[in-house]
Amino acid sequence: SALIIGNIGWKCEKGYHEATNKFMTDAPSGWEHSSNARDNPYDSNDDDDETAVTTRKRIQASTTTASTTTINRYEPSHLQWEASQPKVPTNWKFETPRSCKNITNFNPTNHSANRDNIDQKIIVHYHMQHNAGTNFFVVADRHVPCATRACWQTDKHCLVSLKEEVEAENIRSNYERYGVQYVSYEMMLPPRFPLPFVSEEARRGLFFTTIVRDPFQRFLSYLRRHEFEDNGSGAKSPFWIDLQGSKGVYHGDNLNVRWLSGAQGKISSDHINAAKCRLQLFDLVIADKLYDHAVAKVMCPLNGWKDSSYCVDEIPKGEHRSKPDPLENKTDPLFIGAWVERLRPSFEIYDYARILSWKQMKERGVEGLPELSEVPSYMATLAGYAGTKVTDGHFRKIRRVSLENEDYFSPPVEFCDGMKQIWTSNPDEIPNAYGIGTIMKGFHPELRNEKKPA
Repeated sequence: SALIIGNIGWKCEKGYHEATNKFMTDAPSGWEHSSNARDNPYDSNDDDDETAVTTRKRIQASTTTASTTTINRYEPSHLQWEASQPKVPTNWKFETPRSCKNITNFNPTNHSANRDNIDQKIIVHYHMQHNAGTNFFVVADRHVPCATRACWQTDKHCLVSLKEEVEAENIRSNYERYGVQYVSYEMMLPPRFPLPFVSEEARRGLFFTTIVRDPFQRFLSYLRRHEFEDNGSGAKSPFWIDLQGSKGVYHGDNLNVRWLSGAQGKISSDHINAAKCRLQLFDLVIADKLYDHAVAKVMCPLNGWKDSSYCVDEIPKGEHRSKPDPLENKTDPLFIGAWVERLRPSFEIYDYARILSWKQMKERGVEGLPELSEVPSYMATLAGYAGTKVTDGHFRKIRRVSLENEDYFSPPVEFCDGMKQIWTSNPDEIPNAYGIGTIMKGFHPELRNEKKPA
């Protein structure tokens, strides 16, 4: 099949070109169905995964047999995680974040006595790179005694255990002893690592948030940062680098899906469903276009924040001014179409996040929300570059993004039940994750010097 909008067209086939076909095994082969459909476009015939039913059985059978620190080829691909056992420092203990050295407004004795009646929530944020997490940290940092822009595993801020009760106790203890009321995980999550936590006991006193941004806007931020001389279409483009097997934590390709699911290689529908299962567990999913409403109407009242800059009664209308597009009028439109198609897994995650975000805020009584756009985000992106309007004709084949269609975008209930069983059955082992602040690797050059005071 082919999708043509204006002067942009992209043919949805497995083999795009003889010279590059061998590198494009994880690009989706269709565009009409969601990951909840039986004939899912993200599963290809050469994938070694079995049918969805068999996969669910293997999920349940894997809850107690595998460790996340080594790869087990007999596991379903979405549970495989290639990592070595982390080597913790000899004197592994909590180190106060640099920004929290001079805490003056926190008295630990007022909080440790009433653990079951905490009126202040500890915010646990999952920060996917280039998803506005730094802006969110700036807001939180103005209102909490101590906030970690990135939680350092080396300093026992987070990632102390795969067992959610142990990990949760570490977070609560760091709040009671040191005032750490905002914890930001910025890393690719191992498939078995429980974030957000599942059980009521583990979640006690915690409030889980994440921000999900339009994947193409996130990709443009990636391009701006790396300043590709070829405008994203030549040999230095992450499009070709990713396809040729260059793997790492900070993919230009489908980072949101990879970080939420732990997909280190090819992305399957099971990875997408696992990512959606995680999203369902967040107390607040913040879609990018609802960010201001989320901060002012949910986060500020949550802990009684008072701030004339962020905690406002009226949300300014209109779009935030965007930065210049590094691809506009510089890149072949067909190549833009190729990128949109390649990011289809992340577009699906984004559309589901938009539904969850809008629904969660409505349930919390937030008024004045902008209307939820029914246009699938990948179509809106293509139409934006083509200058073409999406009409009702397009919706004869493609589902609208709406609360009425939530079940269509949702992952299978049995699949999420299986993942929850895994996330609540982990042994008390130290996880090895990849990203900022982890023990083994993944340090961000801009944050490397923030770890310890000079």
